[in-house]
This record gives sequence, structure tokens and C-alpha cells, in this order.
Amino acid sequence: MEGALQSPLKVRRPVIVDTDLSFDDYVALLYLLQRPDIDIRAITVVNGVVHVKQGVENVRRLLSLVGRMDIPVAGGPDRPLTGQLAFPASWRVLFDFGPRLIFPKVPSTTLELSAHELIRQQSVASDVPITVVALGPLTNLALALRADPSLAKRLDTIFISGGAICVPGTINNDVPFNPNTVSEWNLYLDSVAADIVFSSGAQLALVPLDVTHVYGPRPLLFSHDFVHRLAVSARGRASKLMIRLLRFWQIMTPKHPATPVWDAAVAAIAADPTIGCDWRDLAIRIATRPEQVAGQTVVDVNKPANVRVCLGGDQTAFEAAYLTVVQGIR
Repeated sequence: MEGALQSPLKVRRPVIVDTDLSFDDYVALLYLLQRPDIDIRAITVVNGVVHVKQGVENVRRLLSLVGRMDIPVAGGPDRPLTGQLAFPASWRVLFDFGPRLIFPKVPSTTLELSAHELIRQQSVASDVPITVVALGPLTNLALALRADPSLAKRLDTIFISGGAICVPGTINNDVPFNPNTVSEWNLYLDSVAADIVFSSGAQLALVPLDVTHVYGPRPLLFSHDFVHRLAVSARGRASKLMIRLLRFWQIMTPKHPATPVWDAAVAAIAADPTIGCDWRDLAIRIATRPEQVAGQTVVDVNKPANVRVCLGGDQTAFEAAYLTVVQGIR
């Protein structure tokens, strides 16, 4: 039951990142872009905290900044598979346009493929199975799996940032008039898509909020001392931008002496699963109704496991991984 996924091979592992481009997604992207053992084959933008059109431009601006415009980018639909759930409008404006204050402009382009088509194209073209790092709602992945169910067996592990097992999935008053009372936001916003992915038979690794919960038993967090050590070690443009984002978030969350940066932890675990120290095989289904519990990760002890779930992390290994990355030259 307990254990860990295998350590990554000492070769460049092909990866697709599916993201909704919150601030922690940028930290995760910058981390993965700098790892010499990770080969990002595509970045797809999912409707979440950013609107897809604005998110596509923002990620292209980021890639321009770090000199990686060779990576193909695509966007998914601008709404969930069903319903109209969305992040608060004020959050979306901030993440639609805030990054453009520090990212360079790029020429506009016409995308040749949709997100789910790009996922399939890259999977077919790769000579080894591709790992997917899903940092937002699962709309794009659900569409890809629904269009081509064989992807479930062709893809390598899908690392999912979402859900909550032993900790609260949300704070009831974190958003005014929020009907979501129990679910983590990524799975809540498109619970039908999450249900499709969790029922697909694909190899899934879930990294829930347990891994970054400030009061959890073994959380992965960014303390002020840790970020200071990262800043002292940072050598390249991408690393310095990552530090800037981390420091901004610490200013925005002053009550935490050590700060959760959710997708940054997911990226580290996806690149090296041994950073996760408490892996368990669980049978998880995703509630899709009523709306008050949509997206909830429900553990069913009477069914066979369908997900490998990480419930904690090795903080020392986590810090070492980030310190090694920022000492690079990009």
C-alpha cells in the first residue's frame, strides 16, 4: 500500500504541462523548464484562473523570456465540459493581465491545434510514453481521452494537482457567496472532466492539498529562509524570475512563516517522485453532483485502487531539488 513511485531515469523525460497559469503554475513551469532531465514537448492552457486566450499569450511571453519559443502551445475550450463554474472575476483579471507587466510582448500567432489535439499529436509522435503534469482543471485531458481512449494506455503517468484526502479542500469563506464547501478548486471547476480522467484507466498520480497543507504532517513549503537561499544561488533569468514570484506570494500571504506554493510542489514530485514520501494506492471517485460537493475526491475502500496518491513530502529533498535547479544558467 505505502511506498513510492520509481525514481526518474537518467534520461530526458518527455513531458506535457497542462496549466491554468496561476502564479504557482509559473513557478512550476520555470522549475521544469530548467531541469536538464525534463524535455517539455508542449504546454496546453486550460480554462481556470486565466481565460484561455489570455493564458496562451502569457505562456508564449514566458517562453520568449526564457528563450524557449520552440515549445508548441495550445489552448482548450473557454468553459467547463458542463456548467458555468468559474473563479471570481477579480482573480481572473489579475492573472489574465498581471504577468504582462514583467513578460515581453510577442507577435500574435494562429494556433494550429486545440489543446486536446496537441496532447494527442505529441503522444503519437513520441517514441516513448509522455508524462503529463496537470496543474489546473482537467478539461483538456478529459477531451483528449474522450476523443482517443487509447491515450489512457499510451501516456505515461498523469500527475494531477488537485483534490484533498485528509485535509479540507477549501475554506468556506475564501470567496464570497462560494457554493463550493468541500472541494479543491481544480477538480471543482470541472468535476465532469475530472470524473472522466479518474475513470479512464490511465496511470494517475494525485498530489492533493495534503502535500502543501501548512499544518500537515510532512508538507512541502517555501520558508523565508529557503527562498533567501534560492535567491543567493540563482544564476539565470528564469531562476531570478522564479524567486521574484515566490517573494511576491510570500508578501501576499504574511500569516504563513512557511508558504504553500501548490503547483511548485507538484512539479518537483512529477520530476522526481521520491520527493513524495507517503504514497498510497487508493480507489478514488470524483463527485459530480450536487454542486455543493462537485469535485470532491471520495475514497472508496471497497473498490480496487485506481490512483497513486501522495500525502506528504521530503522537505530536505524538495529544497535540494530547487537549489540545484536555480544554480543552472538559464
